[in-house]
Amino acid sequence: MFYLTTKNKEDCYGCGGCQLVCPNQFIIMCNDHEGFLYPEKSSNNCGTCNLCESVCPNVNKGKIECKKGQLMAYLGIHKDDKTLQESSSGGVFSGVAQAFCVDDYRVFGVQFGEKLKVEHAYVSHVDQITRFRKSKYVFSDMSDTYEMVKAFLIEGKKVLFTGTPCQIAGLRLYLNKEYEKLLCVDFICRGVPSQKTFDLYIDFLREKYQGAVEAFSFRHKTYSWLRGWNSRNVKFTVDGREVVLSSVDDPYLRGYYKSLFYRPSCYQCKYANVERVSDITMADFWGVEKLFPEVEVHRGCSVILANTKKGQEWVAKLEEFMKMEEVKLSDVIKRNSQLREPAKRHTKRDVFFSNFGEHDFETVVNLCVPKETIPFKKDVVKFIPYKVRKIIKQLRCERQQEME
Repeated sequence: MFYLTTKNKEDCYGCGGCQLVCPNQFIIMCNDHEGFLYPEKSSNNCGTCNLCESVCPNVNKGKIECKKGQLMAYLGIHKDDKTLQESSSGGVFSGVAQAFCVDDYRVFGVQFGEKLKVEHAYVSHVDQITRFRKSKYVFSDMSDTYEMVKAFLIEGKKVLFTGTPCQIAGLRLYLNKEYEKLLCVDFICRGVPSQKTFDLYIDFLREKYQGAVEAFSFRHKTYSWLRGWNSRNVKFTVDGREVVLSSVDDPYLRGYYKSLFYRPSCYQCKYANVERVSDITMADFWGVEKLFPEVEVHRGCSVILANTKKGQEWVAKLEEFMKMEEVKLSDVIKRNSQLREPAKRHTKRDVFFSNFGEHDFETVVNLCVPKETIPFKKDVVKFIPYKVRKIIKQLRCERQQEME
């Protein structure tokens, strides 16, 4: 189960904790041909301290200590229109950060760095959290993030850390103790592609649109009077020109939503369930319009899980910034498959990576995930105005409630 012993890539999440904890610096993180980081021993003089194995989130999930509470679920929508528009869904991260950012604090999140490299970083002022908003569908470079978190906590600073469930598991194991001033927030994760995959995609966009790709954004929200709000889009700028692509037209989103190029461990993830190791979990609230037809949720709505006693205390403070409503946990689990099981490995994943870099990115994705044609029924439905479709849905819900 421990990668440095098995060399099975499904056994490694790539958090880098083993490298940081090695007292002799005998472990280095190396990229494989798919662009994913794995630890390798740089010396044959490695002893038997086993510190590297003790911080591995694939081995030690059952040893992670956090004060569990009754798992509670909430619907959440940020009250500020601008924040809501700039968020992937309902703006939970911003709400938590606003509640947290009092006194001496540090907020860790994921940003696009130079040359669109996806990386973990921290800010020390709430006005700077905008760089961490919106999903980044790429595995982030952690570097010495765990060391910085520990240093700030030892100094007595409050730390808000956001990341994937496995990154938070690695952090807790690396810290090896519960810190009262640490608040961990994860999200319901489908899986993570490599930076190399994203770079090849950016190279494709650069060639297709004949210019440097800048200001990239996943989950860009658009509005159409025909189809209403939609956040499954990418937006980027090429030499001053703004381009928006839907999940149907964009090859990266098509591959991502079909689980085509995730890290191998994502398909066997031990954290894709309700046994969270974070204090708070945030996610899209899929199907919320069917559960709450009377609530305006179409500009963005999140589900919030309070997993620990500490998480419950902080969620209670969100009402200052967010519209909140308690919901049934069973409804959330039903609509988020990664709370039940990991993503299914795409049957053509190996085909994708065997052609990796041989052809342009879109050609390789099309080979594995052909662009879908819209069925006739959906083609007709898209011309029905959004407000009319909303009324029809509401009538259906009322009819179903009467029958029940």
